[in-house]
Amino acid sequence: MRQVVQQQLLDLNRQFYATVADEFDRTRQGLPEGMTTLAQILRAQLPAPARILDVGCGNGRFARALAQQGITGAYLGVDADKRLLDLAAAQAADLEGMTCRFAQVDLAQADWFTRHDAVRYDAVVCLAVLHHFPGYDLRRRLVAEMAGLLAPAGLLALSTWQFLSVSRFIDRGAAWESIGLNEADVEPGDALLTWNQGAPAVRYVHNLALEEVERLAADCGLAVADTFRADGKEGNLNLFVIAQLGAPG
Repeated sequence: MRQVVQQQLLDLNRQFYATVADEFDRTRQGLPEGMTTLAQILRAQLPAPARILDVGCGNGRFARALAQQGITGAYLGVDADKRLLDLAAAQAADLEGMTCRFAQVDLAQADWFTRHDAVRYDAVVCLAVLHHFPGYDLRRRLVAEMAGLLAPAGLLALSTWQFLSVSRFIDRGAAWESIGLNEADVEPGDALLTWNQGAPAVRYVHNLALEEVERLAADCGLAVADTFRADGKEGNLNLFVIAQLGAPG
């Protein structure tokens, strides 16, 4: 993907979240099944206390999922949107057993991970984030950077939106021409989806199927340890993948 196209899509998504932050937060107060299941898996595998980094934390609701499962320790949530971070800090202020901090970072910048304490994490989670970053090379770079923040026995947990398997999301697609692009500018699995809750907006998404996530993991020296699907009306809208350092070969 050409850099100018990639930058246009990144800017589109920054504007999207700046436009819909409050409505996005309002519609994402509950804890979906996938987050709860992931927190249960982490509870069985993490030390106590644990160090957890939430990459693209949004309104911070995964911190609540961790606390509800009795996981204790230090949580750092990073995100590009200041309004969502303010909402996250307010919601996570009094979580029992969990000390929460939040920081504004731009994940598209290669040095985002140097802007907080130089520690290694028992778990790095990146939920519903990778599919908003255009181009395989950029997604691979992000996964490699997150893998580099893991403690030796740490876990990297990813979730990706399987929207191409659901007709109601396909029907929300917008033409690339609406933003001055065409099919030749983007990669297979890329799409524009409209948002009509509150202010109308459009965002870039990429459908990361399991095969691509496994390829990303292998390219970054990770071994996939577990996968499951959950959420949405169909119960399978999100793909969750848990990986560890040490991919064979």
